[in-house]
Amino acid sequence: MALCSLVACQKKAEPPPAGAAASAKPVPPPSVFKPAAPVASGLPAPPGVVSRTVNPENEPAYSGPTGSVRGVVTATGDAAPVATAHLAQIKGNCPDARDVYGHVFREGMLRSLADVLVAVTGYSGYVPATEPRQTVSARGCAFSTRTIALTFGQTVDVVSKDREGYVPNLLGSHMPAQLLALPGGAPSTLFPPEPGHYVLTDDIKVFMLADVFVLKYATHDVTSLDGRYEIKGIPVGKARISALLPSTNAVVEKDIEIKAGEVLEVPLELPFNAKSYAAVAASAAAAAASAPPVAPKR
Repeated sequence: MALCSLVACQKKAEPPPAGAAASAKPVPPPSVFKPAAPVASGLPAPPGVVSRTVNPENEPAYSGPTGSVRGVVTATGDAAPVATAHLAQIKGNCPDARDVYGHVFREGMLRSLADVLVAVTGYSGYVPATEPRQTVSARGCAFSTRTIALTFGQTVDVVSKDREGYVPNLLGSHMPAQLLALPGGAPSTLFPPEPGHYVLTDDIKVFMLADVFVLKYATHDVTSLDGRYEIKGIPVGKARISALLPSTNAVVEKDIEIKAGEVLEVPLELPFNAKSYAAVAASAAAAAASAPPVAPKR
C-alpha cells in the first residue's frame, strides 16, 4: 500500500458502458501522438510513450503560481540494527560499503534519516520533470544513495568515482546490452521501461543495492544523511506529502496546503520498532525457505 501511494498504482480499468466504444475518441499511437507539454526523457522511444503515462490528460505544463515544501526527516523509536547478513557479503577493501550497508537504515546527526523518498501528490496540474537523467556515483563498493526516485522517462547514469570498474544492473528491466562504468569513462545508462519499483545492483559486487522508484510525477526528492528534502514548483492549493523509508517500509503522510511564493516547512518522523521488524523479517525468511524451488529455464 505504501508503494502504491507513492508510485501511483492504478486500479484495473473497468469495461466501458455499452455504446461508449463507438463514441470514444481514438487514441493515436505513440509514434504520432503530439504531447501538449514537454517531457524530460532519456528513453530511446518517441516522446508520446512517456507523455501518455506522465500526462495522460495531455495538459499543457502548469504555469500558474507555485510554492515549495521542505523539511527534515528523522527517526523515532529504536536505533537501526546491524545488517549482519548483508555485511557478511562484503569482501575485500570496501570501507564505503560497510558504512552505507552496515545497518538496516542510515542515520545522520540528531537521528536524521537518509534514503527516504518524499513525494507530493494530490495537486491539480501537470508539472514536467526538468532533466532527462539522474546520476548515481559508485565509490568504495557502494552507491551514493540507497534510494533513487525517477520520473518516468528519466534514466539512471551510474559513474565510477574511484579506480574500480562497476557492472550496474537494474533488476526488473530488460537491457539489450550491459555497459560498464569504468574509472574516468562514460556512465553506464539504465532505462526503466515503465513506472514501478526496481532494484539497482552490481553484477560483481552483489551487495551493492538501491531501491529505484519510477514515478508518474516530478514532485519528489530523496534525503541524504542530513535528512533534508526540498520539493519546488508545486501548484498552489491542497496537496498531500508522503515519506517512505524502503528498508523498513515505514510511511508517514500529511495533508498540506501550498501557497504562492511561500516555502512550507514540514518536519517528518518515521517510527521504527526493532522487535516488530525482526518478526516480519523472520516470517519472510521462513516463507522463502519453504517456497518450492524454481525450475531452471531451458
